[in-house]
Amino acid sequence: MFRAPPAIEAWNDRELNRYNNSSGSQYPARVASTESLVANTSYVEIFAINPSTVVHNGSQTTQYVRPNGTVRTIGAYNGSALGCANKTETDSCIIESASVNAVGLYANGTRQDTATSPTAELQYRNLTGPTTLTVRLSLSVTVNQTADSGESNTTTYNRTLRDSRQVTAYEVTASDATVSLANHRNSTGVSLTVPNLWRSVAFETGDVVYSRWRFYTRSPPGWAQWNTSSGTNVSSTQRVRPLQVHAIPARRGPLANLDQHSLAADAQFFEVGDDYERIQRDFVVSYRKGPEANKAPLPVDVRLNQSATHTRTERFALRANDTHPLSAYRSPAVHSIVRGDTTESRLSTSAVVDAYPANMSATVVNRTTNGTTLAVTVRSTRGYPVDFGNVTVTALNSTRTHTLGPGERGTFTITIPERGLDQVVLTYQPKYYWWEQGNPVVSNVVATERTTTVEWLGSSVPQFTDILDLVVVTVLWFLPLGLLLYGFDVWTNGRLLGIYSA
Repeated sequence: MFRAPPAIEAWNDRELNRYNNSSGSQYPARVASTESLVANTSYVEIFAINPSTVVHNGSQTTQYVRPNGTVRTIGAYNGSALGCANKTETDSCIIESASVNAVGLYANGTRQDTATSPTAELQYRNLTGPTTLTVRLSLSVTVNQTADSGESNTTTYNRTLRDSRQVTAYEVTASDATVSLANHRNSTGVSLTVPNLWRSVAFETGDVVYSRWRFYTRSPPGWAQWNTSSGTNVSSTQRVRPLQVHAIPARRGPLANLDQHSLAADAQFFEVGDDYERIQRDFVVSYRKGPEANKAPLPVDVRLNQSATHTRTERFALRANDTHPLSAYRSPAVHSIVRGDTTESRLSTSAVVDAYPANMSATVVNRTTNGTTLAVTVRSTRGYPVDFGNVTVTALNSTRTHTLGPGERGTFTITIPERGLDQVVLTYQPKYYWWEQGNPVVSNVVATERTTTVEWLGSSVPQFTDILDLVVVTVLWFLPLGLLLYGFDVWTNGRLLGIYSA
Protein backbone atom coordinates (compact mmCIF):
# COMPACT_ATOMS: atom_id res chain seq x y z
CA MET A 1 0.00 0.00 0.00
CA PHE A 2 2.94 2.35 0.54
CA ARG A 3 4.88 1.55 -2.60
CA ALA A 4 3.45 3.75 -5.39
CA PRO A 5 0.19 5.23 -6.66
CA PRO A 6 -1.56 2.81 -9.04
CA ALA A 7 -1.40 3.37 -12.80
CA ILE A 8 -4.93 4.16 -13.98
CA GLU A 9 -4.18 5.45 -17.49
CA ALA A 10 -4.89 2.04 -19.05
CA TRP A 11 -8.33 1.89 -17.40
CA ASN A 12 -9.31 5.37 -18.55
CA ASP A 13 -8.09 4.73 -22.11
CA ARG A 14 -10.15 1.54 -22.27
CA GLU A 15 -13.27 3.31 -21.04
CA LEU A 16 -12.91 6.05 -23.66
CA ASN A 17 -12.40 3.47 -26.42
CA ARG A 18 -15.56 1.71 -25.30
CA TYR A 19 -17.39 5.03 -25.41
CA ASN A 20 -16.13 5.82 -28.91
CA ASN A 21 -17.22 2.43 -30.23
CA SER A 22 -20.79 2.75 -28.94
CA SER A 23 -23.74 3.68 -31.15
CA GLY A 24 -26.02 6.62 -30.53
CA SER A 25 -25.26 9.75 -28.56
CA GLN A 26 -24.28 8.91 -25.02
CA TYR A 27 -24.27 11.48 -22.32
CA PRO A 28 -24.37 11.55 -18.50
CA ALA A 29 -27.86 11.80 -17.02
CA ARG A 30 -26.86 15.05 -15.32
CA VAL A 31 -26.49 16.78 -18.73
CA ALA A 32 -29.51 19.03 -19.28
CA SER A 33 -31.71 18.33 -22.33
CA THR A 34 -33.83 21.25 -23.56
CA GLU A 35 -35.63 20.83 -26.87
CA SER A 36 -35.71 24.55 -27.60
CA LEU A 37 -31.94 24.61 -27.98
CA VAL A 38 -29.84 23.56 -30.89
CA ALA A 39 -27.70 20.49 -30.13
CA ASN A 40 -29.45 20.13 -26.84
CA THR A 41 -27.66 16.99 -25.60
CA SER A 42 -24.22 18.14 -26.60
CA TYR A 43 -21.64 18.26 -23.85
CA VAL A 44 -17.91 18.09 -23.11
CA GLU A 45 -16.28 17.10 -19.84
CA ILE A 46 -12.83 16.43 -18.44
CA PHE A 47 -12.65 12.66 -18.15
CA ALA A 48 -9.20 12.30 -16.58
CA ILE A 49 -6.03 14.25 -15.81
CA ASN A 50 -2.85 12.20 -16.02
CA PRO A 51 -0.91 11.86 -13.85
CA SER A 52 -2.66 13.22 -10.79
CA THR A 53 -3.35 12.36 -7.16
CA VAL A 54 -6.19 13.61 -4.98
CA VAL A 55 -4.61 14.22 -1.56
CA HIS A 56 -6.82 14.19 1.53
CA ASN A 57 -5.95 16.57 4.35
CA GLY A 58 -8.63 16.17 6.99
CA SER A 59 -11.91 17.05 5.30
CA GLN A 60 -10.15 18.99 2.52
CA THR A 61 -8.98 17.51 -0.78
CA THR A 62 -6.54 18.84 -3.37
CA GLN A 63 -5.88 17.32 -6.79
CA TYR A 64 -2.14 17.52 -7.45
CA VAL A 65 -0.82 17.18 -10.98
CA ARG A 66 2.61 17.26 -12.54
CA PRO A 67 3.58 20.52 -14.31
CA ASN A 68 3.48 18.60 -17.61
CA GLY A 69 0.66 16.17 -18.29
CA THR A 70 -2.43 15.32 -20.30
CA VAL A 71 -6.16 15.90 -20.11
CA ARG A 72 -8.54 13.31 -21.55
CA THR A 73 -11.88 14.75 -22.65
CA ILE A 74 -15.23 13.11 -23.38
CA GLY A 75 -18.18 14.63 -25.22
CA ALA A 76 -20.89 14.45 -27.87
CA TYR A 77 -22.47 16.95 -30.25
CA ASN A 78 -25.25 15.19 -32.17
CA GLY A 79 -28.29 15.85 -30.02
CA SER A 80 -31.57 13.98 -30.19
CA ALA A 81 -34.06 16.81 -30.60
CA LEU A 82 -32.61 19.78 -32.43
CA GLY A 83 -34.64 22.95 -32.51
CA CYS A 84 -34.83 26.09 -34.63
CA ALA A 85 -34.83 29.68 -33.53
CA ASN A 86 -38.26 31.39 -33.70
CA LYS A 87 -39.84 28.10 -34.81
CA THR A 88 -43.60 28.08 -35.44
CA GLU A 89 -45.89 25.07 -35.26
CA THR A 90 -45.86 24.61 -39.01
CA ASP A 91 -42.15 25.10 -39.56
CA SER A 92 -39.89 22.13 -40.16
CA CYS A 93 -36.20 21.97 -39.27
CA ILE A 94 -33.61 19.81 -40.91
CA ILE A 95 -30.00 19.57 -39.77
CA GLU A 96 -27.77 20.08 -42.73
CA SER A 97 -24.51 19.66 -40.80
CA ALA A 98 -23.04 19.54 -37.31
CA SER A 99 -19.34 19.84 -36.73
CA VAL A 100 -16.74 20.60 -34.12
CA ASN A 101 -14.80 23.75 -34.74
CA ALA A 102 -12.24 22.94 -32.03
CA VAL A 103 -11.76 21.43 -28.61
CA GLY A 104 -9.30 23.53 -26.65
CA LEU A 105 -7.51 23.08 -23.34
CA TYR A 106 -6.81 26.23 -21.31
CA ALA A 107 -4.79 26.76 -18.12
CA ASN A 108 -5.92 29.88 -16.25
CA GLY A 109 -7.29 31.16 -19.59
CA THR A 110 -4.13 30.47 -21.62
CA ARG A 111 -4.53 27.98 -24.43
CA GLN A 112 -2.42 24.85 -24.10
CA ASP A 113 -3.59 22.48 -26.86
CA THR A 114 -6.41 21.92 -29.37
CA ALA A 115 -8.09 18.96 -31.08
CA THR A 116 -10.98 18.33 -33.47
CA SER A 117 -12.76 15.57 -31.55
CA PRO A 118 -14.74 15.82 -28.32
CA THR A 119 -12.94 12.70 -27.13
CA ALA A 120 -9.32 13.83 -27.23
CA GLU A 121 -6.02 13.74 -25.41
CA LEU A 122 -4.73 17.25 -24.84
CA GLN A 123 -1.31 18.25 -23.56
CA TYR A 124 -0.43 20.93 -21.04
CA ARG A 125 3.00 22.28 -20.12
CA ASN A 126 4.76 24.22 -17.36
CA LEU A 127 1.92 24.63 -14.87
CA THR A 128 2.78 26.23 -11.54
CA GLY A 129 0.75 26.23 -8.34
CA PRO A 130 -3.07 26.37 -8.22
CA THR A 131 -4.45 26.23 -11.75
CA THR A 132 -7.86 26.12 -13.39
CA LEU A 133 -7.88 23.65 -16.28
CA THR A 134 -10.73 24.27 -18.72
CA VAL A 135 -11.82 22.48 -21.88
CA ARG A 136 -13.94 24.33 -24.45
CA LEU A 137 -15.93 22.62 -27.20
CA SER A 138 -16.90 24.96 -30.05
CA LEU A 139 -19.80 23.61 -32.19
CA SER A 140 -21.26 24.73 -35.50
CA VAL A 141 -24.72 23.43 -36.39
CA THR A 142 -26.32 24.38 -39.70
CA VAL A 143 -30.12 24.10 -39.79
CA ASN A 144 -32.49 24.48 -42.75
CA GLN A 145 -35.81 25.93 -41.55
CA THR A 146 -38.74 25.62 -44.01
CA ALA A 147 -42.14 27.27 -43.61
CA ASP A 148 -45.49 26.11 -45.09
CA SER A 149 -45.12 28.69 -47.83
CA GLY A 150 -42.04 26.82 -49.01
CA GLU A 151 -39.75 29.59 -48.00
CA SER A 152 -36.57 28.18 -46.46
CA ASN A 153 -33.84 29.73 -44.44
CA THR A 154 -30.46 28.25 -43.60
CA THR A 155 -28.89 29.30 -40.29
CA THR A 156 -25.60 28.28 -38.66
CA TYR A 157 -25.61 28.23 -34.91
CA ASN A 158 -22.40 28.38 -32.86
CA ARG A 159 -22.32 27.08 -29.33
CA THR A 160 -19.45 26.77 -26.84
CA LEU A 161 -19.52 24.16 -24.08
CA ARG A 162 -17.14 24.21 -21.12
CA ASP A 163 -15.91 22.11 -18.21
CA SER A 164 -13.27 23.01 -15.58
CA ARG A 165 -11.21 21.40 -12.83
CA GLN A 166 -9.22 23.03 -10.03
CA VAL A 167 -5.78 21.45 -9.69
CA THR A 168 -2.44 22.29 -8.10
CA ALA A 169 0.74 21.72 -10.07
CA TYR A 170 3.43 20.08 -7.97
CA GLU A 171 6.93 18.85 -8.66
CA VAL A 172 9.86 17.91 -6.48
CA THR A 173 13.14 19.48 -7.51
CA ALA A 174 16.71 18.94 -6.45
CA SER A 175 16.67 22.23 -4.54
CA ASP A 176 13.70 21.00 -2.47
CA ALA A 177 15.66 18.08 -1.02
CA THR A 178 18.78 18.65 1.03
CA VAL A 179 21.06 15.89 2.28
CA SER A 180 23.63 15.72 5.06
CA LEU A 181 25.92 12.77 5.62
CA ALA A 182 27.93 11.69 8.63
CA ASN A 183 30.54 9.01 9.20
CA HIS A 184 29.73 7.21 12.41
CA ARG A 185 32.21 4.86 13.96
CA ASN A 186 30.65 1.71 12.47
CA SER A 187 27.90 3.15 10.32
CA THR A 188 26.79 5.86 7.93
CA GLY A 189 24.30 8.55 8.90
CA VAL A 190 22.08 10.28 6.36
CA SER A 191 19.78 13.20 7.05
CA LEU A 192 17.29 14.46 4.46
CA THR A 193 15.01 17.45 4.28
CA VAL A 194 12.34 16.68 1.72
CA PRO A 195 9.13 18.37 0.49
CA ASN A 196 5.98 17.72 2.48
CA LEU A 197 4.40 15.76 -0.37
CA TRP A 198 7.23 13.27 -0.75
CA ARG A 199 6.24 9.63 -1.19
CA SER A 200 9.53 7.74 -1.06
CA VAL A 201 13.30 8.21 -1.13
CA ALA A 202 15.46 5.53 -2.76
CA PHE A 203 19.23 5.05 -2.50
CA GLU A 204 21.75 3.29 -4.68
CA THR A 205 21.98 0.55 -2.06
CA GLY A 206 18.39 -0.50 -2.78
CA ASP A 207 17.14 0.89 0.53
CA VAL A 208 13.90 2.87 0.35
CA VAL A 209 12.19 5.12 2.90
CA TYR A 210 8.41 5.51 2.55
CA SER A 211 6.25 8.36 3.80
CA ARG A 212 3.30 6.14 4.70
CA TRP A 213 0.68 7.28 2.24
CA ARG A 214 -2.10 4.85 1.37
CA PHE A 215 -3.58 4.96 -2.11
CA TYR A 216 -6.91 3.91 -3.55
CA THR A 217 -8.81 4.54 -6.77
CA ARG A 218 -12.34 5.83 -7.11
CA SER A 219 -14.60 7.40 -9.71
CA PRO A 220 -15.59 11.03 -9.19
CA PRO A 221 -19.26 11.60 -8.36
CA GLY A 222 -21.75 12.07 -11.21
CA TRP A 223 -20.65 9.24 -13.50
CA ALA A 224 -23.07 6.56 -12.32
CA GLN A 225 -26.13 7.29 -14.52
CA TRP A 226 -25.92 7.56 -18.29
CA ASN A 227 -28.45 8.07 -21.10
CA THR A 228 -28.28 7.46 -24.81
CA SER A 229 -30.32 9.20 -27.50
CA SER A 230 -31.23 7.85 -30.91
CA GLY A 231 -33.90 9.78 -32.73
CA THR A 232 -36.67 10.53 -30.28
CA ASN A 233 -36.08 7.50 -28.06
CA VAL A 234 -34.01 7.88 -24.89
CA SER A 235 -32.99 4.85 -22.84
CA SER A 236 -30.35 3.91 -20.32
CA THR A 237 -27.03 2.56 -21.52
CA GLN A 238 -23.90 0.98 -20.09
CA ARG A 239 -22.00 3.73 -18.40
CA VAL A 240 -18.33 4.59 -18.69
CA ARG A 241 -16.48 6.03 -15.73
CA PRO A 242 -13.00 7.41 -15.05
CA LEU A 243 -10.78 6.52 -12.12
CA GLN A 244 -8.81 8.90 -9.91
CA VAL A 245 -5.93 8.12 -7.56
CA HIS A 246 -6.54 9.16 -3.95
CA ALA A 247 -3.93 9.42 -1.18
CA ILE A 248 -4.51 9.50 2.55
CA PRO A 249 -1.86 9.81 5.28
CA ALA A 250 -1.98 6.48 7.05
CA ARG A 251 0.12 6.53 10.21
CA ARG A 252 2.92 8.30 11.97
CA GLY A 253 6.29 8.91 10.47
CA PRO A 254 8.32 7.38 7.64
CA LEU A 255 9.00 3.70 7.18
CA ALA A 256 12.20 1.94 6.13
CA ASN A 257 12.05 -0.84 3.53
CA LEU A 258 8.44 -1.62 4.52
CA ASP A 259 9.76 -3.12 7.77
CA GLN A 260 7.61 -1.99 10.65
CA HIS A 261 10.30 -2.89 13.20
CA SER A 262 13.00 -0.71 11.64
CA LEU A 263 11.27 2.53 12.66
CA ALA A 264 12.70 4.59 15.50
CA ALA A 265 9.80 6.86 16.42
CA ASP A 266 10.23 10.43 17.62
CA ALA A 267 13.97 10.37 16.91
CA GLN A 268 14.57 7.75 19.61
CA PHE A 269 17.40 6.36 17.54
CA PHE A 270 19.44 9.44 18.27
CA GLU A 271 18.95 9.01 21.98
CA VAL A 272 20.50 5.57 22.29
CA GLY A 273 23.92 7.03 22.84
CA ASP A 274 26.73 4.54 22.38
CA ASP A 275 24.39 1.84 21.02
CA TYR A 276 25.16 2.66 17.39
CA GLU A 277 27.28 -0.44 16.96
CA ARG A 278 24.97 -2.60 19.03
CA ILE A 279 21.94 -2.08 16.81
CA GLN A 280 21.86 -5.09 14.55
CA ARG A 281 19.47 -3.76 11.93
CA ASP A 282 21.08 -2.63 8.70
CA PHE A 283 18.81 0.36 8.09
CA VAL A 284 17.09 2.37 10.82
CA VAL A 285 14.99 5.51 10.26
CA SER A 286 14.31 8.27 12.74
CA TYR A 287 12.13 11.35 12.41
CA ARG A 288 10.89 14.40 14.21
CA LYS A 289 7.11 14.68 14.36
CA GLY A 290 5.32 17.51 12.59
CA PRO A 291 1.92 19.00 13.49
CA GLU A 292 -0.73 16.38 14.15
CA ALA A 293 -3.96 16.22 12.15
CA ASN A 294 -7.10 14.11 12.37
CA LYS A 295 -7.59 11.24 9.96
CA ALA A 296 -9.32 11.89 6.64
CA PRO A 297 -12.96 10.79 6.22
CA LEU A 298 -13.32 8.04 3.64
CA PRO A 299 -16.25 6.96 1.47
CA VAL A 300 -18.28 4.12 2.99
CA ASP A 301 -17.07 1.63 0.38
CA VAL A 302 -13.38 2.39 0.98
CA ARG A 303 -11.86 0.52 3.92
CA LEU A 304 -8.28 1.39 4.80
CA ASN A 305 -6.61 1.28 8.19
CA GLN A 306 -5.92 4.74 9.57
CA SER A 307 -4.61 6.09 12.83
CA ALA A 308 -6.88 8.45 14.71
CA THR A 309 -4.28 11.15 14.06
CA HIS A 310 -1.32 11.39 11.73
CA THR A 311 1.74 13.56 11.30
CA ARG A 312 3.80 14.42 8.26
CA THR A 313 7.49 15.15 8.46
CA GLU A 314 9.77 17.05 6.14
CA ARG A 315 12.93 15.84 7.85
CA PHE A 316 14.14 12.40 8.73
CA ALA A 317 17.45 10.70 9.38
CA LEU A 318 18.67 7.16 8.97
CA ARG A 319 21.52 4.97 10.11
CA ALA A 320 22.99 2.31 7.86
CA ASN A 321 25.73 -0.13 8.75
CA ASP A 322 29.09 0.03 7.03
CA THR A 323 28.26 -2.63 4.42
CA HIS A 324 27.78 0.15 1.86
CA PRO A 325 30.16 3.05 1.28
CA LEU A 326 29.23 6.61 2.12
CA SER A 327 29.06 7.46 -1.59
CA ALA A 328 26.09 5.12 -2.03
CA TYR A 329 23.92 7.61 -0.12
CA ARG A 330 25.02 10.79 -1.88
CA SER A 331 22.35 10.90 -4.60
CA PRO A 332 18.94 9.80 -3.32
CA ALA A 333 16.00 9.71 -5.73
CA VAL A 334 13.02 11.54 -4.21
CA HIS A 335 9.55 10.58 -5.46
CA SER A 336 6.57 12.87 -4.92
CA ILE A 337 2.95 12.05 -4.22
CA VAL A 338 2.15 12.26 -7.95
CA ARG A 339 3.18 9.11 -9.78
CA GLY A 340 6.18 9.51 -12.05
CA ASP A 341 7.37 12.72 -10.40
CA THR A 342 10.94 12.19 -9.20
CA THR A 343 14.18 14.07 -8.78
CA GLU A 344 17.73 13.23 -7.76
CA SER A 345 19.38 15.37 -5.10
CA ARG A 346 23.16 15.37 -5.39
CA LEU A 347 25.19 16.02 -2.26
CA SER A 348 28.36 18.09 -2.41
CA THR A 349 31.36 16.69 -0.56
CA SER A 350 31.61 19.80 1.60
CA ALA A 351 28.42 18.79 3.39
CA VAL A 352 29.92 15.58 4.78
CA VAL A 353 30.81 15.61 8.46
CA ASP A 354 32.38 13.04 10.74
CA ALA A 355 30.07 12.23 13.65
CA TYR A 356 31.60 10.30 16.51
CA PRO A 357 30.33 9.46 19.99
CA ALA A 358 31.83 11.61 22.72
CA ASN A 359 34.57 10.16 24.91
CA MET A 360 34.29 11.31 28.53
CA SER A 361 36.50 10.89 31.59
CA ALA A 362 36.41 12.19 35.15
CA THR A 363 38.96 12.54 37.95
CA VAL A 364 38.65 13.77 41.51
CA VAL A 365 40.32 17.11 42.20
CA ASN A 366 39.02 17.69 45.71
CA ARG A 367 37.07 15.91 48.44
CA THR A 368 35.45 17.73 51.32
CA THR A 369 32.78 16.99 53.86
CA ASN A 370 30.31 18.78 51.60
CA GLY A 371 31.01 16.94 48.37
CA THR A 372 33.39 15.85 45.65
CA THR A 373 34.74 18.05 42.88
CA LEU A 374 35.40 16.35 39.56
CA ALA A 375 37.39 17.39 36.51
CA VAL A 376 35.49 16.17 33.44
CA THR A 377 36.93 15.99 29.92
CA VAL A 378 34.76 15.56 26.81
CA ARG A 379 36.36 14.75 23.47
CA SER A 380 35.21 13.00 20.34
CA THR A 381 36.78 9.65 19.55
CA ARG A 382 38.91 11.51 17.00
CA GLY A 383 40.45 13.55 19.81
CA TYR A 384 38.75 16.89 19.10
CA PRO A 385 37.44 18.79 22.13
CA VAL A 386 33.66 19.08 22.34
CA ASP A 387 32.55 22.69 22.68
CA PHE A 388 28.74 22.45 22.53
CA GLY A 389 26.10 20.51 24.38
CA ASN A 390 25.31 19.41 27.92
CA VAL A 391 27.02 16.89 30.18
CA THR A 392 24.98 15.36 32.99
CA VAL A 393 26.85 13.85 35.96
CA THR A 394 24.94 11.34 38.06
CA ALA A 395 26.34 9.88 41.29
CA LEU A 396 24.39 8.08 44.00
CA ASN A 397 21.36 10.32 44.62
CA SER A 398 22.69 13.49 42.98
CA THR A 399 22.54 14.80 39.42
CA ARG A 400 24.27 17.86 38.05
CA THR A 401 24.29 19.24 34.47
CA HIS A 402 26.95 21.42 32.88
CA THR A 403 26.66 23.32 29.59
CA LEU A 404 29.85 23.24 27.58
CA GLY A 405 31.32 26.47 26.22
CA PRO A 406 33.84 27.00 23.39
CA GLY A 407 36.35 28.54 25.81
CA GLU A 408 36.47 25.42 27.99
CA ARG A 409 37.83 23.25 25.17
CA GLY A 410 35.88 20.28 26.46
CA THR A 411 37.19 20.40 30.07
CA PHE A 412 35.32 21.66 33.14
CA THR A 413 34.96 21.06 36.89
CA ILE A 414 31.76 20.21 38.67
CA THR A 415 30.96 19.51 42.33
CA ILE A 416 28.71 16.66 43.39
CA PRO A 417 27.26 16.83 46.93
CA GLU A 418 28.37 13.26 47.69
CA ARG A 419 31.34 11.95 49.68
CA GLY A 420 33.42 8.89 49.00
CA LEU A 421 32.51 8.60 45.34
CA ASP A 422 34.08 5.79 43.38
CA GLN A 423 31.70 5.78 40.39
CA VAL A 424 29.79 8.37 38.32
CA VAL A 425 27.67 8.19 35.17
CA LEU A 426 28.41 10.80 32.49
CA THR A 427 25.84 11.51 29.76
CA TYR A 428 26.53 13.81 26.82
CA GLN A 429 23.65 15.45 24.92
CA PRO A 430 24.64 17.60 21.92
CA LYS A 431 23.25 21.08 21.51
CA TYR A 432 23.14 20.62 17.76
CA TYR A 433 22.56 17.33 16.00
CA TRP A 434 24.65 16.63 12.91
CA TRP A 435 21.55 16.39 10.73
CA GLU A 436 20.28 19.85 11.67
CA GLN A 437 20.87 22.62 9.16
CA GLY A 438 23.25 25.30 10.42
CA ASN A 439 25.04 22.95 12.81
CA PRO A 440 28.29 24.66 13.90
CA VAL A 441 30.85 22.07 12.86
CA VAL A 442 34.44 22.41 14.09
CA SER A 443 36.91 20.79 11.67
CA ASN A 444 33.97 18.89 10.12
CA VAL A 445 33.73 16.74 13.24
CA VAL A 446 30.74 16.64 15.57
CA ALA A 447 30.03 14.65 18.70
CA THR A 448 26.96 12.51 19.12
CA GLU A 449 25.21 11.53 22.33
CA ARG A 450 26.75 8.99 24.65
CA THR A 451 26.54 7.62 28.19
CA THR A 452 29.72 6.56 29.98
CA THR A 453 30.19 5.02 33.40
CA VAL A 454 33.45 5.97 35.16
CA GLU A 455 34.41 3.55 37.95
CA TRP A 456 37.18 3.84 40.57
CA LEU A 457 37.56 7.55 40.19
CA GLY A 458 41.16 8.71 40.25
CA SER A 459 42.35 11.91 41.90
CA SER A 460 44.67 14.52 40.46
CA VAL A 461 45.61 15.81 43.99
CA PRO A 462 46.89 13.31 46.66
CA GLN A 463 44.66 13.20 49.70
CA PHE A 464 45.83 12.30 53.27
CA THR A 465 44.33 8.86 53.05
CA ASP A 466 46.10 8.34 49.73
CA ILE A 467 49.46 9.35 51.32
CA LEU A 468 48.85 7.06 54.31
CA ASP A 469 48.03 4.18 51.97
CA LEU A 470 51.27 4.86 50.07
CA VAL A 471 53.35 4.75 53.30
CA VAL A 472 51.76 1.49 54.39
CA VAL A 473 52.29 -0.11 51.01
CA THR A 474 55.93 1.07 50.95
CA VAL A 475 56.67 -0.33 54.40
CA LEU A 476 55.05 -3.63 53.53
CA TRP A 477 57.15 -3.85 50.35
CA PHE A 478 60.56 -2.87 51.80
CA LEU A 479 60.43 -4.32 55.37
CA PRO A 480 60.81 -7.96 54.25
CA LEU A 481 63.63 -6.97 51.90
CA GLY A 482 65.51 -5.12 54.68
CA LEU A 483 65.16 -8.06 57.07
CA LEU A 484 66.44 -10.41 54.39
CA LEU A 485 69.48 -8.25 53.68
CA TYR A 486 70.22 -7.84 57.41
CA GLY A 487 70.09 -11.59 57.84
CA PHE A 488 72.63 -12.06 55.05
CA ASP A 489 74.83 -9.39 56.65
CA VAL A 490 74.71 -11.33 59.97
CA TRP A 491 75.51 -14.56 58.17
CA THR A 492 78.54 -12.98 56.43
CA ASN A 493 79.70 -11.38 59.70
CA GLY A 494 79.14 -7.87 58.37
CA ARG A 495 80.86 -8.36 55.07
CA LEU A 496 77.69 -7.80 52.93
CA LEU A 497 76.46 -4.44 54.20
CA GLY A 498 78.94 -3.59 56.92
CA ILE A 499 76.16 -3.10 59.47
CA TYR A 500 76.65 -6.17 61.65
CA SER A 501 79.78 -6.68 63.74
CA ALA A 502 80.40 -9.62 66.08
